[in-house]
Amino acid sequence: MMQPHGLQSYGQVVIRGLLQEKTDQGVKCNTCNHRCMITEGARGICQTRANIRGVVYSLCYGNVSSLSNNPIEKKPFFHFAPGTRALTIGSWGCNASCDFCQNYDISKTPPSPTNVRFISPKRFIAMAKKHSEGVSISFNEAATLMLEWNIEAFRLAHDSGLYTTIVTNGYMTVEALDLMIDAGLDAANVDIKGCREQVKAQCHIDVECVWKNIVRMKERGVHVELTTLVVPGLSDEMDCIRSIARRIVTDLDSETPWHINRYFPAYKFIAPPTAMEVLLRAREIAKEEGIMFVYVGNVMSPGLENTICPECGALCYKRVGLNSENVAVDEHGRCIQCGHDLGIRYWPRPSSEPQ
Repeated sequence: MMQPHGLQSYGQVVIRGLLQEKTDQGVKCNTCNHRCMITEGARGICQTRANIRGVVYSLCYGNVSSLSNNPIEKKPFFHFAPGTRALTIGSWGCNASCDFCQNYDISKTPPSPTNVRFISPKRFIAMAKKHSEGVSISFNEAATLMLEWNIEAFRLAHDSGLYTTIVTNGYMTVEALDLMIDAGLDAANVDIKGCREQVKAQCHIDVECVWKNIVRMKERGVHVELTTLVVPGLSDEMDCIRSIARRIVTDLDSETPWHINRYFPAYKFIAPPTAMEVLLRAREIAKEEGIMFVYVGNVMSPGLENTICPECGALCYKRVGLNSENVAVDEHGRCIQCGHDLGIRYWPRPSSEPQ
């Protein structure tokens, strides 16, 4: 960590970015897949990386906008550490430009001297040890933008017996992703915003990069769950839903949990909330394509977020809102009725496999 001379106006703590390269045109930031070429005195698309005297610095290291101790189910994670709480942190800015952003008050606000609230990784983990079983980086794409801070926090978390999670749009570079995994990333909920053309037009990110990162996570042992906010005009066409479902099965596996969530008007979007019939049809399509664990969220409708054993049909987890009840799952994540592995990972992990 460093505070270069003369950079106080940028905030409380300004540190050199880990992933950058100098070119004839300026300095390229390699933290996310925009790979912004940043000229002297300018910032990248995310507004959290600045070229200061020919070096890219992060302006959001430990610069906290949001802090809350949440049930892990809120992220949402249904198959990772159920029943636990994760101390959750967010910062400022974003590398996507969604006009329907649910966290626009912080994602559309760049870090500045007026909004600095610094929390060190060490202090954050000390707080988590008192109140939580794990930590989560969330809210505004802090998973990518606070890369340097996250790496330190993840190492400290594992040293303290805490799990580590991110909620992310998945648009970090593979270099950034590997650094987080090497530091101890346990689980990720990744936002699949829709299909390529619509996402590029509305969010200005390439969803193909997101898919590649998801595959990378799975290959490296990170627990992955996916979320799609069903937004009118972006992801509410059933052909798009079907193509996402097929991609989940072919690129990942049929047991990857998929959360299909209801959109509500926010920021620049004034279209009415997603119709229930659209969400229910999307759920049907996902099941038709073979996805075993499909959850419909943001609706508070009984039954749509339950975990049902795909082998015997037993009710295994019952959920309403943030309330989660283990009905028939053993300590190793298997259905008590038939022994089917539901892919549920508890924390701390069982010390040994069942005999």
